[in-house]
Amino acid sequence: MVKTLKVGVIGVGVIGNAHLQSYTKVRDAKVVAISDINEKSLKSAARKFKVKKAFTDYHELLALDDIEAVNVCTPPSSHVSITCDAASEGKHILCEKPMAMNAQEAERMVKAGNKAGVKLGICSARSRFEPSVVTAKQYIDDGKLGKVYYARFSIFRRRGRPGIDILVDSKWFLDSSKAGGGALIDIGCYDIDVLLYLLGSPQPVSVSAMTFRGIGDHEPLNVPFDVEEHSSIFVRFEGGATAMFETAWASNMQSGEDVMILGTEGGLKLNPFTYYAKMEGRYVAVSIDLERWFAGSMEMLLNDFVGACLENKTPKTPGEDGLKVMQIISMAYKSAEISREANLSML
Repeated sequence: MVKTLKVGVIGVGVIGNAHLQSYTKVRDAKVVAISDINEKSLKSAARKFKVKKAFTDYHELLALDDIEAVNVCTPPSSHVSITCDAASEGKHILCEKPMAMNAQEAERMVKAGNKAGVKLGICSARSRFEPSVVTAKQYIDDGKLGKVYYARFSIFRRRGRPGIDILVDSKWFLDSSKAGGGALIDIGCYDIDVLLYLLGSPQPVSVSAMTFRGIGDHEPLNVPFDVEEHSSIFVRFEGGATAMFETAWASNMQSGEDVMILGTEGGLKLNPFTYYAKMEGRYVAVSIDLERWFAGSMEMLLNDFVGACLENKTPKTPGEDGLKVMQIISMAYKSAEISREANLSML
């Protein structure tokens, strides 16, 4: 008989509901309890997903003996406390992005999980399941690019600021004391994780960065708005590879994204997937039509995490990689603050 992982979901807002919906398609897991400080959201989710146990205090959920794993879907300011509490109760943890407010909190989370012997997965790694990333990983591991020495990731939204242009009820995204930062920590974390995955998780050593806020006009907010709308960061890794990440919630530019990965023997673009190399004496560009699985990536992420918990293996989205993402982001914010390159010793 196949074992079923009993799961609790902490935080049932927009992203928590996305987790709950995806769990309805995960065969080997069952959500048996949920928690949220908002009673209205809690009751709505409990009714919609037919979950009998619902708590406004997540500690009551963690105290349940039958809960084996939890999904942390709250704003990032509470990720470290919930994750460490869950680990101390012996629960496996899948934490939404961004992993934490900064690298120090992320390190605490990793140490708590390792000390307790539980699995810790991070949702900033969900792009690892997209076909273009899976295929790029195969190309790089097979040596088709030679030595990768540089990458550039760009994602621009013309207008896509959470709390202003989208998710207008979630204005906590604009407050650094709750969100940790703006565009970089919110959506740039995905791109950073993709590169870490493709390159075999090299250690970041330094970052040079700029951030900017002040794009166009918006309605009065009556809430703190002190996070960046745009960031550009240059990262150095052990081994010599470097990368540029440009991330914008808002810009006076067409929305779009572009990824280039450059190696000594070949190069890749991810969307559309194109391989650039020299074959039989000719320079060629080979394109592959790959489906983009935005909706499916969440389901695949949950299936991988559930399998890791049930089979006692490392998830494809480990906390140690999440920590490196947060180290890069923390160095970037430090660099932007001091207007020069920052390294890990400055954190």
